[in-house]
Amino acid sequence: MIRRILLPFFMGLMLPGWAWSTPTCREAAESLNRYLDAKINAKELADMLTSLNQSNNQKLPPQFVTKQQAKEAGWRPGKDLWSVPGLQGKSIGGDRFGNREGSLPQGKWREADLDFHGGKRGAKRLLFSADGQRQITVDHYETFTEVPTCR
Repeated sequence: MIRRILLPFFMGLMLPGWAWSTPTCREAAESLNRYLDAKINAKELADMLTSLNQSNNQKLPPQFVTKQQAKEAGWRPGKDLWSVPGLQGKSIGGDRFGNREGSLPQGKWREADLDFHGGKRGAKRLLFSADGQRQITVDHYETFTEVPTCR
């Protein structure tokens, strides 16, 4: 009888320590910069990860628009997104990523630009799936780095 009571009690005591061992999204983003050849904007990535965490991996922050939304506003691929009225400060994100080469684990992946500052889209992307998998590429899909779980 005592075992049945004490085990859940001690497990409950361990839980807060486990929860605190998970890094914040800002800490996770900053730690990635130690491993990536091309550095990323840690604040932007942390905001993206936090938004995904809060929406069950469904929503990016409001500055992201899909390619379809951008096209409806007048953007065309190859054109500067920020040259289109209403899209200044926006980034492309939320579109399906095909994973045709099979470089990522199985799943339905979406992608979002990282470090976009107008002009041509760069090589940096966050790839994310509905089941919580997240990867970064800084070299336009040549290599991928897993993003640690964060809170």
